[in-house]
Amino acid sequence: MAVLDPCESCGESTPIFRLSAVILDGRIARVCPRCAATAKERIELPYAPRPDQGAIQPSTSRDVW
Repeated sequence: MAVLDPCESCGESTPIFRLSAVILDGRIARVCPRCAATAKERIELPYAPRPDQGAIQPSTSRDVW
């Protein structure tokens, strides 16, 4: 049985594994997949992978030696 939590945008009870942590209107919120798809203009992702790094770890690259 899944644990349910309300979406912080629409209030619909959603299994916690389906909720996404996003920045919604300037604060971190957990939203359901439907709100994540429909409220794209209000959502900013809190993390974004760096396209220039890939799998390279800066601490082991030769640039920092």
